[in-house]
Amino acid sequence: MANFSTGNLVTAQTILNDKYSKPEMRMKPCPAYALLTGNTDFMMESAAVLRTREDRPIEAHLLTRTKRATTNARSYNHTGTIDDSQKVTLTWGTKADKTTISLKLLDNSVFEFNAVLANKLEQCMMNIVEDLETATINYLLAQRTQFSAALKGATFNAATDVTEITADSKNQFYQLVKSVMKQNKYKGQLDVIADSLMYVSAEYQAAQGAGNQSNLAFQFNGLNIAESIELADANYPAGIVLAMPSQTTCALTWIPKQNRNGWGDYNSYNGGFGTISDPWGLGLTFALHGYAQRSDTSATNGNTQDVTMEFEVSLDTSFNKAPLSGANSESVIYELAQVA
Repeated sequence: MANFSTGNLVTAQTILNDKYSKPEMRMKPCPAYALLTGNTDFMMESAAVLRTREDRPIEAHLLTRTKRATTNARSYNHTGTIDDSQKVTLTWGTKADKTTISLKLLDNSVFEFNAVLANKLEQCMMNIVEDLETATINYLLAQRTQFSAALKGATFNAATDVTEITADSKNQFYQLVKSVMKQNKYKGQLDVIADSLMYVSAEYQAAQGAGNQSNLAFQFNGLNIAESIELADANYPAGIVLAMPSQTTCALTWIPKQNRNGWGDYNSYNGGFGTISDPWGLGLTFALHGYAQRSDTSATNGNTQDVTMEFEVSLDTSFNKAPLSGANSESVIYELAQVA
């Protein structure tokens, strides 16, 4: 290979798709992150345009709800209060991973240059997405509600901020999930992230349809359930779920303008900026930065007179939930647990 250009990255993306099924390149499932990134357009469609640089803040505004007691009669001199709005300042975090390859490294190897480059870039993206799945779970748990209305059929534990469902109600767990959300004035479709225990329970109960002696399938209407293999709460070994009204949580993603537009040359000392898309259908576009430099790679199966190419893959993410006014630490995210 005489030269290295952005055309090689197009080839790399094709190779990524073809070899993703190889067991060695298996990746931790990322249903929570996929769920939140899928709500991006609903929450803040223009965030990528508004954030022109990493240090530019973005504020999201919305009207607040003012709760008042009504009166029992009309009056001629009624006066009201001027309602208010609130704003949320979006916070961002960056995840980045780097890799390197040299021009002559593979001249004496069974592996072809583009295949190795594809593998290296794929692993960078995998490492970022796996870390972002963990960050998503941590965010949702940290942002769960610390307040609940008085409940029937379940108990809110203020010490753990978890809604507990007794073992006697195990077969009605998901129906009670919907009931708890309704009792907190949330209706409609719910997004549910279940740990492995509760997901298995959901699959089993959903299979108990009208043809069975005990029909349990009715309770899953209106629930969008995804399994997270790392969701857990040590206080509730029998299993937990996170429930929230559909499209009220999101993960906004962003990369710099120079990457989106393309700039420079990866094969130069100053380098270049570009993008690379994930091969798993998540719809993620990562920032790619690369540059070349003179190197002696003879100690690593290269050559005394070689060129090393350094690459960094990165992605900025902002986790958000629908804000609620009030002083009671209420959130749209609920943790519900099956009590053993």
